[in-house]
Amino acid sequence: MKIIDQRYLDEDNRYSTQPCLLSILELDDTPDTPAAEAALDQRLHAALPGLNEHSGLVGMRCADVPHLVEVVQRVAIELRRLALNEVTVGFIGVVPRMRGRYRLVLPYSAKNAAAPALALATQLVDALRHGRSFNLKAGLARLRALADRRTKPRPGYLMHTARTILMSVIPASTFSMPSIFSVSMPSSSAAASN
Repeated sequence: MKIIDQRYLDEDNRYSTQPCLLSILELDDTPDTPAAEAALDQRLHAALPGLNEHSGLVGMRCADVPHLVEVVQRVAIELRRLALNEVTVGFIGVVPRMRGRYRLVLPYSAKNAAAPALALATQLVDALRHGRSFNLKAGLARLRALADRRTKPRPGYLMHTARTILMSVIPASTFSMPSIFSVSMPSSSAAASN
């Protein structure tokens, strides 16, 4: 299982009125048995207890989507809820004429944390699916750091912005027009004699 393509979509796209991350997830050819799916769900619910509460936040675009694709999307949404306090609705569907590839659409408000949240979800699901351990706390800390970087402005940027605003409001030199009484106009007789 791997993400083979990702694209950021502007707001008011065909999936949502919000900006979205469109990802293509490719699954290997070995489908999971119902027992393996149940074991994966059990491990995931032990690692992410809030996963049960948000099971209805993934919309299906067709009926041919494997359980594993829905699980990856639900885990990505739950990770974003835990790290960024951001709950959204995701969509999944098949990629036409491409067997084993599926679309995952995830609206976002933090662009720099959308792709890492999905990558973390894919890594977590893959590790638990194969019975390996996964450091979830470190992954959530990375996502929180991305969220902090997004919300904390850079000091130099604010200084530059404040300076630019002041420059546009208060001009460095003022334009003054001479008064009509201080302008000396040559007389018509002096102008005619030249």
